[in-house]
Amino acid sequence: NFELDYIVFVACRSIIYAHATKHKTYNMPSRTKQLAIYGIFASLAEPSAGYDGARRCRSTCFIANVNRIHQHSTILSSTSSSNSGVNKRADKNQKKSNNTQLNNKRMRKSDINELVRGIGLQPVQVKSKANKGIDQSNEEPQTPQAKDIEVFAGMNNRGAPTISLQKQLDYSRSGHTVLRSFISQQTIEQLKAEIVPYAKSQALAAWKQKVEVQLADSSDEYYRQNSQSIANSLEDIEACHDMLESLGIVNGDLPFLQFFNTWRAKDSNTPSVRELCLSSYMAKAAAILMDSPTVKLYQDSLFHKRAGDGWTPWHSDSRMAPFDTSKMITFWIPLQKVPTPENGGTGLLFVNYSHSDFALPYWNGAEGKEYERLEERYGLGSIAHHMPMAVGDVTVHNGWTLHSADGAEFMEEGDDRYAFSITYVDGNAEVREDALLENKQEEIKTKGDMEDVWSYRSWVKDVKPRTPFRHALVPIVWPVS
Repeated sequence: NFELDYIVFVACRSIIYAHATKHKTYNMPSRTKQLAIYGIFASLAEPSAGYDGARRCRSTCFIANVNRIHQHSTILSSTSSSNSGVNKRADKNQKKSNNTQLNNKRMRKSDINELVRGIGLQPVQVKSKANKGIDQSNEEPQTPQAKDIEVFAGMNNRGAPTISLQKQLDYSRSGHTVLRSFISQQTIEQLKAEIVPYAKSQALAAWKQKVEVQLADSSDEYYRQNSQSIANSLEDIEACHDMLESLGIVNGDLPFLQFFNTWRAKDSNTPSVRELCLSSYMAKAAAILMDSPTVKLYQDSLFHKRAGDGWTPWHSDSRMAPFDTSKMITFWIPLQKVPTPENGGTGLLFVNYSHSDFALPYWNGAEGKEYERLEERYGLGSIAHHMPMAVGDVTVHNGWTLHSADGAEFMEEGDDRYAFSITYVDGNAEVREDALLENKQEEIKTKGDMEDVWSYRSWVKDVKPRTPFRHALVPIVWPVS
């Protein structure tokens, strides 16, 4: 959290200097400025909500607040008056006068909040101890305010997204967070109206993708070497079912059907998908949470979990992507309400702090048994979720955060769950050499998972590995210019 600490510290320093300029307190001692900076930092970082790192590092400074500016000036004034030989009564009157003037200039909390918003940050509201920590299942979803209900065409006109410092800290520390009422219900309804019919029209492609993934993971070398051509040769969904059954895969073994990059379908009736993925609103949110000056759109995905589908195994998205980066982020947007797991909810489950566990893949590989004992590794309570989720709520997770989803064994026929995800990546992320091996080149062993190769196959071959690149299918979406 050092980088975020430093950013907030610099922001607080700017606030104090802006205040000094406004009220012409240029002669404020540097130590007083520093104490005031830490005082504001303490209130913004919200130590009562569990920001232990900041509290430990700056415990001696958290007693300070903005009033110290005025108290220090008063002390200086009274000392100067005493030294000049003014009698005690005059000195007392002078201090009283100084206090009156300083009280008129005192920086109110609303002034601080206004300055914080002016530099693109969101002030944190102090929570009670009962609510401290990361958002969990006991938090009820918030209903979108009337002002947030708007036509989709205004997405780019919504201004900067509101992401509190606490949410940014949650994401940085735990690898995931939830943004309540982040997208309006009207926008979600419009997305669903467009994307569900599109998915039905692309069902054969989704089944072919599942066949190719299973063939590429087969023990049969012929299947591995020819997974793409075999999958593409299948003419209908029934043929895909037959192929999967020959590999020992039945319907209940599949976690979902997946549809990639609807935003690119310019000739389809999905303009809302394209506008959402490319919107400055979503791109800025990604830039804030990743702490990246530039952001690229990597992919979008529609996940269709049908009644009877199996569970989604633990995995990290970055292992399936072609990039060598730690800065990749996914916004998971359910297109309907998601109840609690006890009531059949199949929202995402996350392993806290797993995005920063470098030892897990280094010592255990991608398929080690350590993935079967995550609670023992990370401690009881390390598996978290943000259910229930209302329409408009969005979960966000780091590309390396381990996550999964429960199966839909108890879901009733016709109650299929649709979720739409958008994944962004740091604008400077480079492509790995092994990104498109597809099990054909034995001289370079890939550590990646080829499940998402359908998403990036069309462009990655045009990119030189280990170099900065631009490509129309991976557009820069932030900054807008």
